Amino acid sequence: MITFIVVSHSPKISEGIVDLVNQMVSNSNLQIIPVGGTEDHEIGTNPLYLQTCIENSIGSERIYLFGDIGSSIMSIEMVLDMIDASLREKCFYLDAPIVEGTFVAAVQTLVDPSHEAIVNEVSKLSK
Repeated sequence: MITFIVVSHSPKISEGIVDLVNQMVSNSNLQIIPVGGTEDHEIGTNPLYLQTCIENSIGSERIYLFGDIGSSIMSIEMVLDMIDASLREKCFYLDAPIVEGTFVAAVQTLVDPSHEAIVNEVSKLSK
């Protein structure tokens, strides 16, 4: 199992990306989790919820994180510093446009799900 965690300031954006990718890419070996907004569903980020999602994905082979802007990326970095080292080894933040990056990575899990292939395809979006 590969897990993607989509971190946005907006619950609607993270949930919409997950809906889009799940409808367009059918892969039973891929779990996509939306992490958007604050505890009270306002605009912002919730690092504690992100940490819980990562920890609940401990059984995944790899966990890829996608963030939109500013504090969502800072939340990803902060949580990666806080979690257990053995879990952190499975986690990878992919710096790419959040919609395109999540979609390209999901398609790549169907073509070649290796870490190198996913990172290579997503990195092409930043060029």
